[in-house]
Amino acid sequence: MLLFIFLTLPILSKAIQSYFVKFGEVQTLFEVREALEAQLVQIDDDNQLINNSQFCYLSNRTLLTEGQTFQLPSDQLNNDSIVEDSDLLIDVVILGQSEIYGLTMNNHLFHISLIDETSKIYSFNFTHEQVSLPQLIGSTEYLILAYPDYAHYLDFRNTKNQGEIRNWQSRQSRYYSEIIDYYLFSAIGSEGLEIYLINQDYQSYILDKQSIGLSAVDFRDFSISKLRDTNYILYVLCRINGVMVIDLTIKNQKVMSKLLLKNIGPKTDGIALTINSDSFVFVAYKTKNQHYIIQFNIELLNKKWGSVARFNISNKIVDVEVNEEVLLVQGFHTHFLIYYQEKETAIPFVLTSVKQFVLADNYIYGTTSKYLFQIQPHLQPYQIKCFIETDSKQIEKKFKLTYRTNQGWKQKEFMVHFNQKPFIISIYYLFYILAVFLLSILFYVAYQQYKNQREKLVESQQLELKIRSLPQNRASKLLMPHTFRMVQTNIDTRINTLNFGEDDTILQKDQKIF
Repeated sequence: MLLFIFLTLPILSKAIQSYFVKFGEVQTLFEVREALEAQLVQIDDDNQLINNSQFCYLSNRTLLTEGQTFQLPSDQLNNDSIVEDSDLLIDVVILGQSEIYGLTMNNHLFHISLIDETSKIYSFNFTHEQVSLPQLIGSTEYLILAYPDYAHYLDFRNTKNQGEIRNWQSRQSRYYSEIIDYYLFSAIGSEGLEIYLINQDYQSYILDKQSIGLSAVDFRDFSISKLRDTNYILYVLCRINGVMVIDLTIKNQKVMSKLLLKNIGPKTDGIALTINSDSFVFVAYKTKNQHYIIQFNIELLNKKWGSVARFNISNKIVDVEVNEEVLLVQGFHTHFLIYYQEKETAIPFVLTSVKQFVLADNYIYGTTSKYLFQIQPHLQPYQIKCFIETDSKQIEKKFKLTYRTNQGWKQKEFMVHFNQKPFIISIYYLFYILAVFLLSILFYVAYQQYKNQREKLVESQQLELKIRSLPQNRASKLLMPHTFRMVQTNIDTRINTLNFGEDDTILQKDQKIF
């Protein structure tokens, strides 16, 4: 059996670990799906590194974006003042899992229903002098168009039900706004954060530096985590105090706040903030030469925090979104996807003219100036590609691939044959090898059983010989009980089967049986 393995192993090894490349093609040898990082080098027969490696290279992981796009129509507007390229999409909101709403600069609403596969255009019936671009905010009942000094609502179930929000407060700056339950939160820079009670005719409450107990604030972004029916945790990105954590209780039209933590992370370099369902906080920062994201773990009960990971980004950052698996980084032309649970590096992908990204479920929604889109990202793993620029020679090269997985570092060595015929193992030969291998195993098992039985028989014979070689009295004690039982059985048989007459059934005293 060992001889069989010794003879067949080199053949199988050569067939499995060898690849063949012809002239005139760039051939993908294999993919390394589990690799998080990888490095490919050329080595010699002594496993020494060869500089200036040629012929093969490592193709980095890339993101494939497959999906659908919806172009902003112009013929449905019925407005002669709006012509091709005169209106541009600037924001997008996703409601549920199938309704996409895009906002244009001229206050039109581009609606896509993924279920019905229909598109419509609605108009916000108002005029407002635009000093800055508005934000489109979505809730379960309304869409709100929010400016720093003006807000307009629209009921998307009945588009005729729309109008101005009367109690909307005019602010110098308005950065990010979001609706949670029946409350509208809005970051307003140095003035703090506004909270509108939607069911109370947009009665407002301001969370400013006095109510928090700080000398100055500059709120730019935030995320909210709901603890109970009336209790919320507010994570705020402040340009003066870093990331802040505030405990909010909204009950009986009253807002109560308590500052839990401040000065989390760098204080002045924050760009955007987001949280996942596990309350990990992701914050994007910029310095003069770097853009990066830090993942924070915040312990509310112990009032402690720490950084979990840092992800360096090679381009400018506009915004960040996160779900349970990935972190989406919006740039200008190049964007990034990070599988943060595996501590992976940022994977770039290119989508030009993106105005806004929204990460929902396993899809990325967004808008360019003329399109709404829905894409589902697919990760193409590391690939080993090889080529040769001439067909005049046959060569062999040896390579070593080193890569990191979730279980640690691994490596693989393989040989590449250029301009050579592949070494093909016939299927019949493989069946022959398998049959011989199985027969070898069966023979080995049968031989082991025969060997065990033989050993037991020999041991039994040796034991009997040892007993018989003992002195007569000791050997009799060991052997005679067995002999006596056998003889006694014969005697009983003889007594019970003797043919006595009726008069001789009682034996006389001292009469011998034998």
